[in-house]
Amino acid sequence: MLVASHGNDLPDILLTFLAADRDLLFVANIAAADSPAVRWTYEGLGVIPVSRVRDARALKARGEDASAINATAFARVVDALRQRHCVAIFPEGVVPDHPQLGPLRNGAARMALQAIDAGVPLTIVPIGYQYECAHQPRSGALCVVGDAIAGQSWKAQDETRRVSEFTDFIRQALRSVTRNARTQGDAEVLAAMAAAAGAALSSHSENPMIAAHQVQRMLSQLSTADGVFVADSIAPTAIGQRDAVKQFERDTIALSKAAARFGARVWSARDIADVLSATRRDSATQRRMRMFVPTLLLLAPLAAIGWLWHAIPWGICHVLGKRLATKPAEIAAFTLVPGLYIMALWYLSLPMLLLAFGTKPVLVAVVFLSQPRFGDLVISWRDQFRSWRLRTRVKGAARADRQALQSLSSAVFDSWHRLPLSPCA
Repeated sequence: MLVASHGNDLPDILLTFLAADRDLLFVANIAAADSPAVRWTYEGLGVIPVSRVRDARALKARGEDASAINATAFARVVDALRQRHCVAIFPEGVVPDHPQLGPLRNGAARMALQAIDAGVPLTIVPIGYQYECAHQPRSGALCVVGDAIAGQSWKAQDETRRVSEFTDFIRQALRSVTRNARTQGDAEVLAAMAAAAGAALSSHSENPMIAAHQVQRMLSQLSTADGVFVADSIAPTAIGQRDAVKQFERDTIALSKAAARFGARVWSARDIADVLSATRRDSATQRRMRMFVPTLLLLAPLAAIGWLWHAIPWGICHVLGKRLATKPAEIAAFTLVPGLYIMALWYLSLPMLLLAFGTKPVLVAVVFLSQPRFGDLVISWRDQFRSWRLRTRVKGAARADRQALQSLSSAVFDSWHRLPLSPCA
């Protein structure tokens, strides 16, 4: 059973499919399957629908019994686990509108306990999805997979509170793999500090987002006992190291601001890593830069064609997402879900037009199949162009500015190793 955080709606579902190396059976809210297209998708993916308490009245009005739906769902989950299938569930039930793990429903715990009581061997794997900035396009996303837990090894302290205790057990497992902050302002501070430090600490072979994850986890542990980051807060065990923590905060924020002056997004470890890489004169960086420009130039015409073809539907999707969402947590869903239908219709329109004008079916098929690849190319080319532009700006800056970036990067590296409990110390 995969228990995953749910901070960004549909992207979390897509990332779960990518993270798992086997087929998945999702447990999902039946209310989302009101439309025929979603209901058809649910059936095709083998989704196990469940009902929330707040959906019971609407289901009753349609002549459906929420209790019967959930009883069937629980039986299907236990049977799937018995047959060694992999079941995925988001215990939060909804996408929380705050930058931390939301309250957990007890459905996942009840399903797990029902399987354990039935003698079904159960392994629980917590998965946390960490977005650098969940509501910004092209934000980096990191899938953090926690340690597998044998369900049969868990024992309740109070048998009358088994469900609530197991829910707390799942919450603690998810808390260790998610990024949590008290407020949106705290989350922005944490994102800037983690991105800057992750870029400064990462090597050529390490993804800066992975280093940023280690940084944010350490900062959260130092901030509060429950791992929820609060700016300017230090856990009691770290009071003696207050100066070291404050110095690290000053260094990371200074590096973040310095990188932003060259166009880096303060929440992006990849952007800041690109800025810092341009200050180095090692041969590996120089070789990458020499290969970068010819690749961009060669692919530019194809990227331009792809952009011209995708600009209109992407623009429509973006506007719809902004207008339909009532809160930031809904932007991704209201962009992607209508976007699936919009893009499907858009990709069908050109082939149909070509057929209407007598184009050979073989050529029409090639055009139809190549459209999504052009979209992929546009996004990839745009990311590479952004990386090249950031590095070029740094290369063209005054020597004193480049030296200042190097000094700030070294300061972050040094102050990180002076932090209490630092895993790199």
